Amino acid sequence: MSLALVAIVIVTIVLIVLIAGLYWYATRLKRSFDAPSPAALAAQPPLLVTLSAAGADSLAHLSREPILIRQAQDGLRVQLDNRPLVPIAILTDRAAAAALREIVAHASQRYGAQWTALVMPGGDGSVSVQRLA
Repeated sequence: MSLALVAIVIVTIVLIVLIAGLYWYATRLKRSFDAPSPAALAAQPPLLVTLSAAGADSLAHLSREPILIRQAQDGLRVQLDNRPLVPIAILTDRAAAAALREIVAHASQRYGAQWTALVMPGGDGSVSVQRLA
């Protein structure tokens, strides 16, 4: 009787490990299918956002180069020029931060909860948002 009990326990443990392994593999596979391919990202047309005059001016004074924005679980981060990514709360120009938040709101509607994009200011108060990841 004890030999049968040991066999049942071993079979139960093997089944639990097998189910856990299959679950892990299936979630990895699902993530790889859900992630957009680089070719699909490059084929997407950029998002155009029109800002108020004050927002466009403050964004132009913030950086002459494109701005990298990353929306992730840990929050919103921006990269200006060749500086490292910093939280948006670190920006002292409130109008520029508000303009970036407006851009992020539009981009989040289109791209979802997590994304990385390049924001390129235009001359007419609009900005172009090109998703990178």
